[in-house]
Amino acid sequence: MNIINYIWNSFNYLFDNNNDNKFTLNINTNILSSFSDIESLEQFSSNIQILQIKYQEDDKKLMDIFRYVLNSKEISIRVFDLTTEIIKFSPWTYEVWVIRRKCLSEIEEINIYDEIEFTNNILIYYSKVYQVWHHRKLLIDRLNECSQEKKIMKKILEKDSKNFHCWSHRIWMIRRFNNIEGEFEFIEQMLENDVKNNSAWNYRFFLVEYINKNNVNKNIIKKEIEYALNKIKLVLYNESPFNYINGFICKYKRKYKDYEDVINQFVLLYEKEKNNSNNCIFILRLLLEYYEEDKNKIKFNNIIEQLIKIDYIRKKYYLWRKNNYKDKK
Repeated sequence: MNIINYIWNSFNYLFDNNNDNKFTLNINTNILSSFSDIESLEQFSSNIQILQIKYQEDDKKLMDIFRYVLNSKEISIRVFDLTTEIIKFSPWTYEVWVIRRKCLSEIEEINIYDEIEFTNNILIYYSKVYQVWHHRKLLIDRLNECSQEKKIMKKILEKDSKNFHCWSHRIWMIRRFNNIEGEFEFIEQMLENDVKNNSAWNYRFFLVEYINKNNVNKNIIKKEIEYALNKIKLVLYNESPFNYINGFICKYKRKYKDYEDVINQFVLLYEKEKNNSNNCIFILRLLLEYYEEDKNKIKFNNIIEQLIKIDYIRKKYYLWRKNNYKDKK
């Protein structure tokens, strides 16, 4: 199998719903007979039931064999096949992946492209298991090829647009291969699909920093505040873009006063929506910081009194802010 096969199989397994050769999680118990020459090791016995792992019968047999493998340090094709079956029901067992990678490294006849195909299949069922993503990352790094990763991640994000592991994998891929073509178009589409997707906002923050090599100046921040403002106008009760703005202000030690012309648009937005207290909560928090910087005590107190009423879970925090402000000269 070569790189063309990698591309085709990545596409085929994740996008072709009519594929007759579907991968399943059914255990191939024939693997048990290939270890008939060994004495398996059962998990420790204990009267403390909470420490016992309750496996299905066939799964228990496979894990008993795997304990033998760990003890004997055997690396072979049959061990590799054993890990395949265990991963089907326990992909979070990291020792299994470690042994599998040793087999990949030491046995020439195991093809890395077949292994990528295997992870394609496993991700269909276990897209939120860290060990699967870590294994795939090591494979792609070794292969030095990521041409199909965006298609695979697209499919996974269509099912779960906030899959933390998938977003983390994307960040790693960008850093590893500098594959930034089309990324802003991608993230714009993700935010159009769901403007409240905090994962997408976090990724845009990463992109802005990455493309500008962490040299995010005042003008770039202004552009991003304006971008967030336009998204806020679509859905006011949405904390994500406000956190996005605050992230740039805090990380790059800027002041809200540096962007007074943009902040004034938030003031106008508040005036328009002030009768709907739920819609205003995040605007009020932003204006609270602005008026404190501006040393406008009257407006600061006015904002904080409103927050005490509508954001009551943080009442003690706002009272502390209010008292702390009084101590300032």
